[in-house]
Amino acid sequence: MRGGGLRRTEAIEIGDLRIEPPLVLGPMAGTTNRAFRLLCRRGGAGLVCSEMVSANALSYGSSKTERLLRTFEGERPVSIQVFGAEPEIMAAAVPTAEAAGADTIDVNMGCAVPKVRKAGAGVALISDPERAVAVTEAVVRRAHVPVTVKLRAGLNGEDDSYVELSQRLAEAGAAAITVHARTGSQSFSDRADWRRIKRVREAVGVPVIGSGNVFAPEDAAVMLEQTGCAGVMIARGAWGRPWIFGQAAAAIAGRPVPPDPPPQERLGIALLHAQMLADDLGMRVALHQMTGQIRHYTRDMPSARVLRAAMSEAATLAELRQAIEQYCRSLERRG
Repeated sequence: MRGGGLRRTEAIEIGDLRIEPPLVLGPMAGTTNRAFRLLCRRGGAGLVCSEMVSANALSYGSSKTERLLRTFEGERPVSIQVFGAEPEIMAAAVPTAEAAGADTIDVNMGCAVPKVRKAGAGVALISDPERAVAVTEAVVRRAHVPVTVKLRAGLNGEDDSYVELSQRLAEAGAAAITVHARTGSQSFSDRADWRRIKRVREAVGVPVIGSGNVFAPEDAAVMLEQTGCAGVMIARGAWGRPWIFGQAAAAIAGRPVPPDPPPQERLGIALLHAQMLADDLGMRVALHQMTGQIRHYTRDMPSARVLRAAMSEAATLAELRQAIEQYCRSLERRG
């Protein structure tokens, strides 16, 4: 399984952009801000993706939405994912995304949130292939960077229209297609069907990136082997583990997978994450986001609930640091 056959996927070629290693941080609302993206790039991701950006909101001049577009030079290459249902409005968002530093623009056809779906965007575009193609064509015409599409593997288990739609999207100019191997009707707790990724890979001539149920470094190597996809997207598997990309790169190359960092180092990364969030988005947002992230940073740590409880009470970065340092001292006493 770890033999030389997997070494063929050392990089993904998306237009003139080379993604190496072939590992992508998937877009996640409230998570893939530029602080977390930078940590994941440093952790070994070949490409990172923004939170989902509303083309409609950009057209209204929403300052909150425009903040989602901000990038760091150090995180590049970076993909900015845009969603919407109107070709003209989606195309109008392209210059703003490119000016913000987008190395690729990703068209969202996978979000199943009712609000997005009701507006005809996200996964709803799968049920309207003509509009889906028109949106893609409009974005491609306006863009100076490669355009990619992320879609779910059909609306339900019986729907295989996503295969033909993928072919049409590639013909419309999509430089790569990411297949989230769950259907529009599935929740995230349901198992992803990687066979659906393989079906698209066999049907199109552009790189296919697989997504779904990649929670361990070895999962990325297995997905590549089972589906033949060009690259792997990791989303929830990176929560509290920005180093998973370096581990997955080792698994893909057939090298020994490095262990997770020791607890003190992991918590140091968590504190850096909190500091970056506070500097970028303010203390309130930083503390709110870290309350959720710390559960993942402290996975499998002894008495982690004590630290989590202390961090949930923290009102400042100093109090957050104090809670972490106190917990680390308790670990040292344990030996």
